[in-house]
Amino acid sequence: MKIFLAITNMLVGFAKWSAITAVVIMTVMVFLQVIFRYVLGEALSFSEELARYMFVWSVAMGTALALRRHSHIGVEVFVERLPARFHDPAKIVGSLLNLTFFGLLIWYGFVMVGMTMDQESAALLLPMGYVYLAIPISGIVLFVCEIANFLESYRATDVGVEPAVRE
Repeated sequence: MKIFLAITNMLVGFAKWSAITAVVIMTVMVFLQVIFRYVLGEALSFSEELARYMFVWSVAMGTALALRRHSHIGVEVFVERLPARFHDPAKIVGSLLNLTFFGLLIWYGFVMVGMTMDQESAALLLPMGYVYLAIPISGIVLFVCEIANFLESYRATDVGVEPAVRE
């Protein structure tokens, strides 16, 4: 179990630093675009495209971070209106639906990456598969985080799982 938690923490660390790096690059590109366009009178041909792709990566990685920290918006009204004995089964069904969705995200994400690896972006001439790689990678991190969150919620006393790191 400690190995699984270590892997989860590594994936969350990867997602965190990927999101931070993407936001920094995006911010720098937008700032440079403004400087070049309004101060120097010249537009950078690649800055808008790179900023857009960095936004995609930051959102994809940020969703995994939010899931691990239980920061996603949840619809608790439905579960709270159920009788108390159905609270845990409803949450388990929710986790299973999440895992199903994340599995589909991984599978079809890799299918999409394979289909778009031959397409190049207009300004950067970057294979579009690299941009779309954010989808299956975030799906993997989301899948692992959902399992870790589930184990922490329902089996923490049985398996000794440490609580999620909240920064």
